[in-house]
Amino acid sequence: MIAGVIQPITLTLMLENTTAVEAGKAATNIVNWSFYRTFLATGGTGMVLGLTLAIFLVSKRADNRAIAKVAIIPNLFNIGEINMFGVPVVLNPFLIIPFILAPIVSITFGYIMTYIGICPVMYVTMPWTMPPFLMGFLAAGGSFMAGITQLLAIVLSVLIYIPFVKMYEKNQNQLDENK
Repeated sequence: MIAGVIQPITLTLMLENTTAVEAGKAATNIVNWSFYRTFLATGGTGMVLGLTLAIFLVSKRADNRAIAKVAIIPNLFNIGEINMFGVPVVLNPFLIIPFILAPIVSITFGYIMTYIGICPVMYVTMPWTMPPFLMGFLAAGGSFMAGITQLLAIVLSVLIYIPFVKMYEKNQNQLDENK
């Protein structure tokens, strides 16, 4: 929904970066289309790759682990619908907080890492289905630090999702006991 507003602006900023690099100058627009895709929607909207990995790490429920097994491959290509409707994230009071918080933390982390010069400014437009690490690596013109920064952002999203997955499963177990 918001891509219709954000994409024209961020693509323009990306084009300015690409033009600058082609002219031998530095890319200066930290926030641009590839930055947005790299740090706001890894695995799909809400950084749901972090949710899938959190389920693998802490879930004790076979149903949640089964959904995570089905979701992991699509998540690697930034497709999060299996999480959205399979876990489900939609209308789930336990997962709405990390669904909103993880992208905010991720994009803030990416911005800070770029601002202080650890992650280079991105200037190559990537397709939205580009897998993690490769997206950051290629969007920054072949920078390992950009790929590593994206992986660290995923780790942060996993850490954010873990306590909420535990609370969600505790609630699921209570509901099962009450049946």
